[in-house]
Amino acid sequence: RNSTRNLASLRSGIRFDISAPLSLKANIGRAHRAPSLFELFGDRGGVIGNSDLLPEKGFTWDAGFRFDADQTTLEGAYFNHSYMNLIQFVHPSQATSRPTNIGRARAWGVEVTAMHRLGEILELSGSYTYQRTEDRSEIPHFQGNQLPNRAPHVVFGSLNAGLGSVNIAYEYTFEDGSFLDQANRKSLDARHIHNIRLSCKLAAGATVGLDARNIGNTQIADVWGYPLPGRTLFIT
Repeated sequence: RNSTRNLASLRSGIRFDISAPLSLKANIGRAHRAPSLFELFGDRGGVIGNSDLLPEKGFTWDAGFRFDADQTTLEGAYFNHSYMNLIQFVHPSQATSRPTNIGRARAWGVEVTAMHRLGEILELSGSYTYQRTEDRSEIPHFQGNQLPNRAPHVVFGSLNAGLGSVNIAYEYTFEDGSFLDQANRKSLDARHIHNIRLSCKLAAGATVGLDARNIGNTQIADVWGYPLPGRTLFIT
């Protein structure tokens, strides 16, 4: 069948420079999002499409600051997102995932990012996101629940060191536990992931690298509940 919709979105932002390194900024928007082909038709495997999906509507705003000095950058913001007909993947069975229109929903929280350089040798960076989500649909036993696949706490940190022709990078990610379904009965455990990357520039422009991911061999699953690889090594 054919379906034609006209969707209009409006976004605006403002920035106020208080001093050379410090500025305040804010954004506001009223947006529509049409369901993607993947959401409409799935992949004939673990994801079941939903051709009855309605476009997602959202009213979003955020406000925060940015501090940008010579070797240090720091940003922080508060965000508040309200949705109508939110499109969200849920886990209706053990082996499948299906996108559905949640209805009314809200997500709000804070996000902080930081980066600091120590000359040309060392660079530190990281981010932290805290978000609260709430199902505001018309289904009584779902109201007030946490939205699926939305972790309350997410932490990321990285250390990058360059010593001549050798570069060493370490990454750490923490993602808090979340849920796979609207009823908040099928849970995903919190995860700690450690990655290390080593590269060395050789003669004639060649580079050799070793990438070790999930070195703690943590047993994790994706947002559809499928297990992901444990410790993995890549040589390039």
